[in-house]
Amino acid sequence: MNKLDKVYFKSRAVGKLSSQSLNELKSSLRDIENGRRKLEKDIGFAEKQLKQVTSDLAWINWFPLKLVFKNKIKIKKDTITKISESLEKLAHDYERHKLGLDISLSEQLEAAFGTLDDRFSDVLDTQKMWDITTSQSIDRVAERTTANNVIERKAVSFKRLNNSKIQCDYKAIYFENANGGDLQLFPQFLFIEKDDDFALIDLLDVEIDFNLTNFIETERVPSDSEVIDHTWAKSNKDGSRDKRFADNYQIPVVQYGELHLSSKSGLNEVYMLSNPESAFGFKKMFDEYKAVLASS
Repeated sequence: MNKLDKVYFKSRAVGKLSSQSLNELKSSLRDIENGRRKLEKDIGFAEKQLKQVTSDLAWINWFPLKLVFKNKIKIKKDTITKISESLEKLAHDYERHKLGLDISLSEQLEAAFGTLDDRFSDVLDTQKMWDITTSQSIDRVAERTTANNVIERKAVSFKRLNNSKIQCDYKAIYFENANGGDLQLFPQFLFIEKDDDFALIDLLDVEIDFNLTNFIETERVPSDSEVIDHTWAKSNKDGSRDKRFADNYQIPVVQYGELHLSSKSGLNEVYMLSNPESAFGFKKMFDEYKAVLASS
């Protein structure tokens, strides 16, 4: 195999993925997140203080010592009151520092997003989903195969997700990513997070392409897939069985659907789904949703 033919399906670093139109929003959300982290530290420190003072009070409040430490008991009680009040304020500020977004959609856009979510339900019913990370051309004659490419793939999961950082009335449409930050689709943007950074990509900047692909399946064939042909583990140029291999066996050729998510900013992810109809239905509705979003 020629390594120069190897294609990698991997997005750019998260810090470079955001749409320019959303950079200001990203900056605001980052400020809120930094404030939230500081509050988490302050709350942890206050809770530690409260625990220590409460423990001290319990000891000096022990009956034989009560009268001796009367003043100290009063000071400790006052301190506990002050720390408790501080904790209550910190907890209130912490709730306010969640990345809350007031996402208001027109009736038409909300209906379109609801239909997109319905198409995602069909995707969730798909038996198998894979993230394709690389594709490489091969020498069919040398490898004794009918395949044109060999791919690297990893089984992943899709789901709906409540994001602890993006507080809104809509659950994210979530695509697990095997070689980068997971993709979370909201009504107006794609949210991607990796380590301590995140990206916001305007949905109008996101393209989803669909392809039917015939895949030589060496693993168990999913129940919602169609076997369209068979090939041999070792084959001649014309695809016939290579009789030089006594233990040669047939392998099913299965038709899958591929979704390629991309953007000019560097989004580049390819997913393979065992049910091509559900993949195509989602891609088609995503295009319709973008059209409604663009006109709203």
